[in-house]
Amino acid sequence: MSGSAPPREPRAEALGFAQRRSWVFYAWWYPAVLAIAGAVHVVLALLVGGDPELGTVFLIIGGVLSAVGWAVTAAPRFTNKDPKPASDIPRIDQGIRITPGIIWTILGGTAVIVLALVLFTPKGATAEAAPLLSLPVSFACGVAGGLAYTRQLMVNSGSLHAGWLQRRKPPRGS
Repeated sequence: MSGSAPPREPRAEALGFAQRRSWVFYAWWYPAVLAIAGAVHVVLALLVGGDPELGTVFLIIGGVLSAVGWAVTAAPRFTNKDPKPASDIPRIDQGIRITPGIIWTILGGTAVIVLALVLFTPKGATAEAAPLLSLPVSFACGVAGGLAYTRQLMVNSGSLHAGWLQRRKPPRGS
């Protein structure tokens, strides 16, 4: 035995690039979802004459955490360094397959929960309840959007990686 490593999956580099991009995305997107939910709550609370305090707190915390997440991931966002190759490609492929079902489960489950709150809680169908009911809807939509985007990164990893490799090359004649 010469001790050589087993051959690498051809998609490992591209999937590693997509994983790095998804990590950078997660760092700012999910806190931004909190801020978006807070903003929706504030707008609805003001429209119905309610208290926007809860939404304001979510908006501030989510905005700050999103900015921190963006700043912390600046180096991997703008690097020309090769990404670490993906090591668990079967798990990535499984994630690509099951993500649409997860998204629909999140959205459907949230719809059922909100419908139950509207139908079975006192004042659940009143305008005053809208700001609170907007929170789970906003969260679910934000999480579903993040999952869909991450799935697209993995599905399109080959072309995204090829484009990145092309852009990072120095111009000819320099």
